[in-house]
Formats: sequence, structure tokens, C-alpha cells
Amino acid sequence: MGQASAAIASADRAGLPGLGGLALNFRAISLLEGVRAAIAVAGTMAVGSLLGLPQLGLAALGALLACFADPGGPVRARLPPMLVFGVLGALCFSIFGLILARSPALAILAAGVTIFVCSFARIYGQSGMQTGNLVSVATVLSLDAPIRSVMAAVPPGLAFWAGAAGAALLTLALWRIRPFHPARMALADLALALSALARDLVDLANEPKPDEDGFDLHARGHRRAVREAIERARGVTLATIRRRGAASQRANAIALRLATFDQMFGAMIAVGEAMAADPGGAPASRQALRDLAPLLAALAPAIEADRSLDTPPIREALRRFRDDIGAIGEEAPIRRLLDAVADRLSVIVTVSNAPGPSPVADGAAIDWRGMIFGPIRANWTLESVPLRHALRTAMVTTPVLGFVQWLGNPFGHWLAITVIFVLQPHFSATWVRALERVGGTAAGGVLAALIGLVCHTRLELALAMIPLALVAFAIRGVNFSAYTAVLTPMIVLLIEQISPGTNQWTIALSRVGFTLAGGVLAVAANLVLWPSFEGNRLGAARDAAIAAHRDYLAASFAYLVDGGALPEAARRQAGLASNNLEASVSRALMEPHRGHDPLLRSALVVDAALRRTAGRLAVLNLDPLPDAGEAALWQRWRDWLDAALDPARGPTPPTPQAVQRPASAESLRRLARQAELVFEAIKPEVSDERE
Repeated sequence: MGQASAAIASADRAGLPGLGGLALNFRAISLLEGVRAAIAVAGTMAVGSLLGLPQLGLAALGALLACFADPGGPVRARLPPMLVFGVLGALCFSIFGLILARSPALAILAAGVTIFVCSFARIYGQSGMQTGNLVSVATVLSLDAPIRSVMAAVPPGLAFWAGAAGAALLTLALWRIRPFHPARMALADLALALSALARDLVDLANEPKPDEDGFDLHARGHRRAVREAIERARGVTLATIRRRGAASQRANAIALRLATFDQMFGAMIAVGEAMAADPGGAPASRQALRDLAPLLAALAPAIEADRSLDTPPIREALRRFRDDIGAIGEEAPIRRLLDAVADRLSVIVTVSNAPGPSPVADGAAIDWRGMIFGPIRANWTLESVPLRHALRTAMVTTPVLGFVQWLGNPFGHWLAITVIFVLQPHFSATWVRALERVGGTAAGGVLAALIGLVCHTRLELALAMIPLALVAFAIRGVNFSAYTAVLTPMIVLLIEQISPGTNQWTIALSRVGFTLAGGVLAVAANLVLWPSFEGNRLGAARDAAIAAHRDYLAASFAYLVDGGALPEAARRQAGLASNNLEASVSRALMEPHRGHDPLLRSALVVDAALRRTAGRLAVLNLDPLPDAGEAALWQRWRDWLDAALDPARGPTPPTPQAVQRPASAESLRRLARQAELVFEAIKPEVSDERE
């Protein structure tokens, strides 16, 4: 299994999803996010200090947590989670204190049930998970002090709701005039991802003897990144168009550019595969790719700023790119593939106002009942990872809340809050999140103590909160550890101004200590309660990827032989399946058995072979259609390849005879080799099943 060992090494170097927890993404910096948080949190604190209203400290907390609840994207997608969170958080601060004053045991039990429901909310996606976690935090914090009367329960809830509502209104004020900006920004990110792919192809073309491992590393890293960027842009674009009503010319232009970028991605996959098939001919495309990378990068800021792309500098860059292609020999297969890239680029550059209906919009009415109850029905079984995660979270946090009540430490809530945020459905993610949170919290705790030595009054604390809020929310998407390090002093100072008189070092050390204990407890809980190791799912992800590529193969041959439609949808599904497989592999690589699991080695070999299969199919789909006289031979190839990618059958020698066109014959031969590699990787399992 030397190829498997090489694949594991390539996976390490490629930085598979989940291995880059400490990575930096500077394009995710958002000054508007920082400004919004600074106004909402620090502004509320300052008003409370100037007016002598310490109750506004709770409003500042509501504003801070509401900023966390903001999922990003179009404004109409951002406001509902923030407003819903404000209402639920206000109810927590009004109700749980009343229950606590009458029966602490009942309050803890009710809090455990609430945390279960909130953890289960991840079935509704990222927004549901985010809002659920924050309502859980509000639940924990609301148990800090009992409330003796109903009238006394109204002000805390009202203050919390006012802070959250204020943050939501600021979101509306700051973003309401740029409804299409999230979609344009997603398209700009896609252009940059394609530019990075082109730059990596230049590096491969510059190597004296680029090997298979280098091309596998390229495919695993850059194709995954581009497919993820395409799907993010698709999701944001669909959400924007649906919420804006009837498709406008601007929305149509965005949608058409997205579709064309996806087609260009297919052509660039084919370019990379052609370079891998003929490393000696790779230098011929070097100059064209060298000019393509900056051209794609230059499109990004113009797309994001909504400026025209049809400008003299971009037209000149496109002309140079076509001249570079023209310098490649006409007999070289890569020339035709680069021509396809140039054609798609021309469409992207010239599109400004696309008439007609949006290519990605659909007019289907939203099924609210299905959206709400469908995920619940699908996940209401112990086989469901989200349900097991919700049960695990509730079973751990409920006794933790009882311990905190018994301990009587005013900062003990950080123990439960850390468990809620660190616990993840999978062990590998829990482990990484624990390291990030503990490290960031420790650094932030020291910073908070140093700030506390200088700032003593409520107004001084409010002023110190301005740069902290500005920086923390501006870098929220850049790096989680850095974000946590800046967030910690914000929370420490916020609690100081709510409950003044506590030494900042005491607050900081308490937060660090309880966070460390919570991280250890979360990791232990993931090992004991329904341990969710990736090895249990890796085989299913691998088999799903094989099935998706079989569908892509069938759709491609239907286009080539039967005159069907271009297999764009099948290509997309195959790319998504490969991304899912690589995400599963990355989680498995972070687990203790790393590098020693035969299934992991098999999945890595299959992943590399399927990436090459998709690349070769992309080349075939851009080739001239086969002659009608060869239809029977191509059908035999289709049947053989389909059987070769079927784990139940496997390749049956001999392979069909070669077709007449040399380029197509080479593509089919390489497809056969990749299919054989897939079967060899899973052959031991197939043999065991048959025995």
C-alpha cells in the first residue's frame, strides 16, 4: 500500500478540511461587523454609565450575544435569527430566575431540557446551531441569580431584549443599502479561488518533472476549495434572489456569472488533467496560465465593488491570454481546453445586465411545514448524530449546572458555557475546538487583567470596550483562536461593569480555570457518551463518492454517445461527494488511529483516483463528439467502466479495444486505470463480504 502512504502524506500537505483550525483568512475581515458591535455593546455600556443605569449592562450583554447570532448574508436572512434570539434570551432571563427562587432542582432540570432543544436545533443548519448555542448560554447565565417576584422578572428580560433588538436595528441600518453585496463578495471569493488554482498549475508546469503525487495534491487542495467557493456563492445567490422577489437584471447577471464560473472550473479541471497526462507538454501552457491567474484575481475586486468588468485593462489581459493560447501548437490537446476557459472568461467579462429569468432562481413556494418538521422527523432516532449530540450535551451540562449551583462561585457558569461551545458531534472537532478555546481564553484572560489595572470606572470600561469590540467582530471570520483571545476581555469587562467590585485577575483566572475544566470535560464526554469516531462513517462517505462518480460517468457517456445534455449537474454532485469524502478523511486523520486504519488508507486512494476520474471525464466532455460508427465501441467502454466502479462487480478483463481518436483513447485508458485503482483499494472488503 505504498500509494496509500503517499496519499496520507499528500493529505497532510493539502490541509484537508478541519486540519486548518489555526489558518488565517484575511479576506474575512469585516470592519462593518466591528463597527456594529462597538456601537451596540460599548455604546450601551457608555449610556448606562453616563445615566447611572447599571441595568443597561444586561442590555449590552444582549447586544453582544445578538451580534454572535448574526449568521451573515443578506439582511433579510440576518434579522430573523437575531430577533428570535432576543425574544428567547429575554424569556430565559425572566423565567429561569423565577423558577430558581422556588425550586433550584426544577430550574436545573428545565435548563437541561432547554439546552437539549437548543443543541438539537443544529438540524436547521448553521443558523439554527448558532442561535441554539447562544440561547443555551442565556439559559446558563439566567441561573446566576434567583428572582423573587414576577414584577422583578420583567426588567432583566426587557433589558436583554432591548440590547438584542438594538443590535438587530443597527444591522438593518448598516447593511440595508447593499442587498447584493454578499452575493458579489461570494463571487469575488470564487474568482480568487480559481486564480489560486491557476497559480498552482503554473507551479506544476515550472517543475522539471511533475509527478503524479504533485497533481494529486493539486486536485485534492484546489479543486476542493473552488467547489466549496462555488457552493457558497450558489447558496448566497439563491437566498438573495428569493428574498428580493422577482429576479432583477443585477440578480440575473450574478447568477449567469456564477454558472459560467462553474463551467470554467470544469474546463480548468480538464487543463490540469491534460497536464498530468502529458507532463512533457505542460510547459507549453505555462505562459497562458501565468497570465490567467492575475486576470482572475483582477476580476475579484471589480465584482465585489459592482464595477463593470468590460474595461480596457481587462480586455487587454484577455487578449494576451488568447494570444498565449494561440502560441500553443494546434495539435496539442491542452489548446482546445484553454480555448474553452477563454470562452467562459469572455462571457463573464461582457455580462453586465443579463435579461430574462435568473438561471438559478426557482419559483417554488416555500414549504414551511416541511422545513420545520421534516428535519425533526428525519433526525428523531438514536442513529441520528444531531440527536445523540443534543442528548450528550444535555446529559453533561445538567449535572454541571447543579455543581455550579452547589459551588456558589459567581463565575462557575463558564464551566457549563465552555461545555456547550466545545462539545461537537464528532470527537475530532471537539478536540480541536477545545484546544482553540482554551488557548484563546488564556491569552484573553491575561489581556483583560491588564486592561483592568488601568480602567476602573464604568465609563472607562465602556471606552476600553470600543477597540475590543471593533477588533473582535472584525476578525471573527479570520481565525477562531484570535477571535476568542479578543472576545475574552470583552466578556470579563462586561461582567465587571454588571457586577463591579470583583478583581479583574480573579475574573480572568476564574474564566481560564473553568474554561480549561470545561474543555477537558467536553473531550471526555465525547469519548464516553456515544463516541462518534469518523471511522464509523468513512466507508459510507467513500461509497457515496464512488456512486456519485458512477453517475457522472453515466451522464458523460449519455452526452458523448446518446446526444444528451452536458453533465453539469452530475459533475457538481461528484465534486460535492469528493469534498464530503475529504472532510471525512480529515476528521479521521485527527483521531488516534491516524495512518494505521486500512479503511483510511483505502479512502485516501479512492479519493485520489476519483479526483483523477472526474478530471479525465471533464477532458472527454470537451473533446469532439465520437463518430457514429464507434457508438457500439463507446457503449462497451461505458459498460466496462461502470462495472469497474461497481464494488459488487469490479473490473472484468480485458478492457475494450481502443477508439480511433488518440486523445480519446488516452482518456479512456486513464479512466480504466483509475477504476482499477478504486477496485484495488476496496478489494479486501469486497472479498471479506463474499466469504
